[in-house]
Amino acid sequence: MTRGGRGRGRGRGRGGRRGGRGGGSRQRRDSSQVKADTDTDTVEVSFDKNPQEYFTGKVTVEQHYNGQNENRTRYSATMAVLQENGVEVAQNARIRALAAAWARKDFKLAESFLENRDNFGLNEVLKALQLLDAGRQARVLEKKMKMLQVSKNKVKPQTLGKLKSSIDSLNRMKSPYGSASGAVCKHIRRWVQHFTAKELEFYTIHFPKDPWKKLADICHFNPQKDFPSLKWFLPYCYGQEAPPDTTVGRMVTMTAENVNELLEEVTIPYLTVKPHKNQLTSASKGRIAERENKLDTILWWYEELVCQEVDDAIHRRLENGDPVTLPIGKLLERLLVFKTQYDQSSDENRKARFYPDLLRMAEDRLKQIKLPLDSPVLVMGDASSSMSVAVRTSTIIAGILTAITSAKLSFFNESHREPEKVPATVEEVLDLALKTPADGCTANAASLYPYYERKEVLKTLIMVTDEEENTDFQNFRFKELYKKYCEEVYPAKLVFVSFLYSQHAKGRMVTEFQAEGIDVMQFVFHCSQPDLTKLDKLFGLLSAETQSFEEQIQLTQEKIGREGVGNVFKALKSNQGQ
Repeated sequence: MTRGGRGRGRGRGRGGRRGGRGGGSRQRRDSSQVKADTDTDTVEVSFDKNPQEYFTGKVTVEQHYNGQNENRTRYSATMAVLQENGVEVAQNARIRALAAAWARKDFKLAESFLENRDNFGLNEVLKALQLLDAGRQARVLEKKMKMLQVSKNKVKPQTLGKLKSSIDSLNRMKSPYGSASGAVCKHIRRWVQHFTAKELEFYTIHFPKDPWKKLADICHFNPQKDFPSLKWFLPYCYGQEAPPDTTVGRMVTMTAENVNELLEEVTIPYLTVKPHKNQLTSASKGRIAERENKLDTILWWYEELVCQEVDDAIHRRLENGDPVTLPIGKLLERLLVFKTQYDQSSDENRKARFYPDLLRMAEDRLKQIKLPLDSPVLVMGDASSSMSVAVRTSTIIAGILTAITSAKLSFFNESHREPEKVPATVEEVLDLALKTPADGCTANAASLYPYYERKEVLKTLIMVTDEEENTDFQNFRFKELYKKYCEEVYPAKLVFVSFLYSQHAKGRMVTEFQAEGIDVMQFVFHCSQPDLTKLDKLFGLLSAETQSFEEQIQLTQEKIGREGVGNVFKALKSNQGQ
């Protein structure tokens, strides 16, 4: 846990400790944990053509290292703009970007990354450090293997085989540059020292202890000096009990029988209480709704807590200006639930009476979203029977895209239909979601055909579908009609918002397009459990393909030149409410 005073040379006094605490098997777990972050089919990246690929594509540590050296300002500006626009920076990219900055001894850049706790948290820090430490770990295991090979005692072939496999994994994943040096570990210790007691308590309640132990094993944390806000935190990670007078210590005693009594005395996060939700009284639910750190949590789990006391607490918190930071897609999904309850109850017994307040908040959020797609834009929504599970979610997505881009909107099954009113507000999007049925066959060409027939120019086409096309429209399948539209009318950009059974699938239609070398963009939702928290990421991904994205990068580069990379990332953190 703490081994201060040992040297930081190649051996660093740690080989014995590591070898003696499980050696090969423990290293095997560590290496497999990071293996997924190092196996890549790399892509070519150009600062002029596609700088976003550093953070959304498959790029090696070496490419990140060279990119930071080649043009640190543009590299940093691209990441900042992606974060500002809500684009998901792939976890592999975050890990490698941080490892490359440490390898270059560019601690200012690393510090800038770490300003964003959502993108650069414990897992990213640990895995980046493991990439830099993999070479040393491999040498430790190689030394152990040599000792076993010359040992007089017979060693099982399986033991040597497992060691060899671990060594190979570590050598594959190790960074070609840098190491887990004393300077890097010192930087991590400074990062750790900034955690508040509340944040560390959150880790003790909601996260496993093992990552902290692994980080401590490499960095030699001191429980008192490195965790000054919560000195019992690191011993707790190593198995000691939390002090009995703390929230964590009290929570250990929580049972179904005493949960309500405990909630009278102690503020406990709902996710910790959740296993006992069926035993909660209305008074306890009201206390949780009143005390929960983020109102988002209560809105997210509303159905499990619903009662008059909770409605009153939410209403009070909204009136007092408590922020709601749910992503816009999730907020709309929640509003759909609240609208249904609100509309179906009477004035005397109004349910979800906070709905109008939350709706106004969502309307304000909608006005702030800018998505400068090449227009005119057509959004095509799949309303065939195969979309029955996800039709409300897909309609919300189609409606919100229509509202923020002033797009045309059409739904299709075996034919096409346009809504009576194209939605321009959140409430109109919700009404559309409640009124759009899913039935009939799937003719994706139906929505585009009228525009092809009229030779009406559309510059961006967004297809919201499960890609289960099974019917022609006017003797066309969608791919053939799209090709003719591009040849005869306008070469429109095509985006698929696909509802598929796997997040990593391509879908039948996208596969067919790509087989013919047709460039399409795709964003995937799970068809049975669509996660609307990802909608902001869809907006960001779309914005990264526009001319305004390059303009944003240029402006951010200039700002970094004036103010420094650290100040730009701090301002971004402040604007995002972290």
